Amino acid sequence: MDERLVDASLEPGLGPRRYKFTRREGRNRRTRLLESARELLRERAPEDVSFADVCERAGIPRPSAYHFFPNVQAIFLGLRLLHGEELIRAALTLNAESFDSWRAYLSRLVDAGVATTQGEPAFARLVYGYTVSDPELRKVGAELDARLARLTLAGLEDRFVLPAWEGRDAVFAIAFSIVDVILRLAYRQRASLEDFYVDEAKRACISYLRNYLPEVCPARDPRDASAIGDPLK
Repeated sequence: MDERLVDASLEPGLGPRRYKFTRREGRNRRTRLLESARELLRERAPEDVSFADVCERAGIPRPSAYHFFPNVQAIFLGLRLLHGEELIRAALTLNAESFDSWRAYLSRLVDAGVATTQGEPAFARLVYGYTVSDPELRKVGAELDARLARLTLAGLEDRFVLPAWEGRDAVFAIAFSIVDVILRLAYRQRASLEDFYVDEAKRACISYLRNYLPEVCPARDPRDASAIGDPLK
C-alpha cells in the first residue's frame, strides 16, 4: 500500500469529520479509493471518471464510500494534495544544490515541479486538465497553492538576502500563479508540458519578480538561520 496515499486520505477537509481518523480498516478503504482514482486517471480524463467508477475499481459499495468522501471531487482533491506534497519533496531536494542567483533557483524549481507532475500521468490530468467546481474543495486547493508559494519564498530566503516590502507574500503568490497558468495553458493546448511553455513560464515569472527583486541579491551566510518560519503552515 502506498503510504503517501494513506497520509493523503487523512488530510483535513476531504470527508465528513466524524470519519476522519477511524480504525485501520477505514483508513485502508479511503486509501483504496484514492489508489483506484489514480489508476483511472492514468487511463482517462477526470471528467470521464465518476464516483461510481472509483467505487467499482476499489471494490467498495457506494454507500460505504460516502462515509469517507462526499463526492468524486473530494477524492480528486486527495490526489491533488498528494501532488502538492510531492512538489514540496522535490523542492526540498534542491537543498543539496547551489545556485548563483535567485533566477537560477527559480528556474530549477520550476523544472523540478514539472518533472514531478509529468512523472505521474494522473497528476497532470488532474492538476492542469480539470476544473474543480465545488467551492469548499477549491478553497482547499487555493490553500495548497499558498503553501507552495511560501515554500518558494522560503527557499529563496534560505539562499539569498532579499529585500523586504509590504505585500511580499502576495507577490510570490502571484509569481507562483503565473507559472501555474502558463503550464495549464500548455497542457490544455498540447496535452503535455512542452519545453517551450516551461521556458515561457520561467521567463514570465522571473520578469514579474524583477519588478521587486534586484538582479543581484547577496548570498546568505549559511550560518545565518534567520528563516521566515515554517512555509508549510
